[in-house]
Amino acid sequence: MRKTVLLLITMLLIIVMLAGCTSTTPSLNQSGAAEKVYKGSAPGYHGDIKVEITLDEKGTILAVNIGSHKETPGIGTIPVEKLPAAIVSSQSLDVDVISGATVTSDAILAAVADALAGADLDPFAYGYEACESAEGGEIQALDIDSLPVKEPVTGSVTVRDVKDREVTLNLPISTYAISTMDVVDFIIPLLGKEAFSKLVGSGQDGGGGLQGYAKLYTPIVGNYMKHVGQISDHNAPFDLEMILALEPDVLIVNSAMGAHRYALEIEPQLTRVGIPLVMIDVPGESFTTSVQETLKLLGDIFQKEERAAEVISFIDNQYKLLTSKKLSQRSDKPTVYYEKSGYAEIYGSTSTSLTGWGTVIAVAGGENIADPVLLETAAGKGSGNTLDPEYVLQADPDFIILSGSGAGWMDNFAGSTPKVPKFDILKRTGWNRLKAVQNDQVYEMAHATSRSIFGFYAALKLAGIFYPAEFKGVDADAIMDEFFEKFMLVDSDITGWTYRSSEVLK
Repeated sequence: MRKTVLLLITMLLIIVMLAGCTSTTPSLNQSGAAEKVYKGSAPGYHGDIKVEITLDEKGTILAVNIGSHKETPGIGTIPVEKLPAAIVSSQSLDVDVISGATVTSDAILAAVADALAGADLDPFAYGYEACESAEGGEIQALDIDSLPVKEPVTGSVTVRDVKDREVTLNLPISTYAISTMDVVDFIIPLLGKEAFSKLVGSGQDGGGGLQGYAKLYTPIVGNYMKHVGQISDHNAPFDLEMILALEPDVLIVNSAMGAHRYALEIEPQLTRVGIPLVMIDVPGESFTTSVQETLKLLGDIFQKEERAAEVISFIDNQYKLLTSKKLSQRSDKPTVYYEKSGYAEIYGSTSTSLTGWGTVIAVAGGENIADPVLLETAAGKGSGNTLDPEYVLQADPDFIILSGSGAGWMDNFAGSTPKVPKFDILKRTGWNRLKAVQNDQVYEMAHATSRSIFGFYAALKLAGIFYPAEFKGVDADAIMDEFFEKFMLVDSDITGWTYRSSEVLK
């Protein structure tokens, strides 16, 4: 069956150590022969991909031939047909992989690199990119043999997803795949440890979520990553070949990150093989209801309706508390400036009250200084944009809320050094005169909170910051602790949710 990629990686690392990962001019040590053939191999989905490359005495790649294989017809066979010519044409392994068949594409490139190494050549001189590793460390190799055993079909359920699509699923759900690992946070309250034993595939996010969640949850639920394949890169098309190899009973995609566009591209192929596609959307059109709608949908899918209702009730109660304060009717709302991924010399984007953290600020009763400038413009209507630095100084906001500038996500696991924001943004010219800075009202919140199951905490926390008298006795952190104790497998200290600049810089 499938070999681990560990031997190949070890061999390439030895090559890198000897060659220093630097570009060198390809040259052959052999003499007296104008052309020679070298063999190489690397693991594909269904056994090794074996190649033969023909080189001349100068190291020119004259031909790449791929031997017999068992890759998926019509998917894995596409890179088999196209990549050899691309490699020869460009004389490089730095060629575009085939969308939807990245594993087979990568296996072909690795096999050619193996053949080049057998010819005493440096694969990295041909553009091979094995020097780089994914953020958060390497991902464990998938063991196809360890995929969960599927239970016999006993019935079906038809649901309507967030895109108003009617989807029918066979029951029970034995296995599932998700667009990014943070989607599992919606499933853990329903399934507990089974959220991981049933998981077979996930896409990657920009923060190395596959590796991060594995470090956090493996000590609790065991080595679930051996049966979880990566089905997409960050903000990239789905790897259809991987999804078909995993055969999940359902693929669940959060359309909030734009992943629905890539998912819909492969839906016809998924439908043909009986893999249903279900769309969720958090934070969706309504920040205060999208999580509950998602939980209701997932409760129907996993046949955990009562448990879903219990979680929904808890979250509803937090928004009822916010609504009872009638913050939207106040005439003395504090002014708030929000910025994402900003630093002293880099001005990040903001959000209006119609999107992202701008929505959270609105629910918490803040008056967003971006709204008068961006809300009705073609560029900023309902979306984020960058505000003129002079405008921010003139607006002189009461509060500054940041995200994406240092706070981590699910990064407080054993042996870790959790990320903490440095508030470098406060070094900007003129910012020391802003009311928010002078009054110690600058905060950073873990960026993903606004699009997570924990969004209620963000709204409660900000409301307590904006209106301390009205929310006296309401401890958002204690409420978050209670939620984790009731519904999650870990404690709430897995992430630094909120940071105040003075507490970090003291």
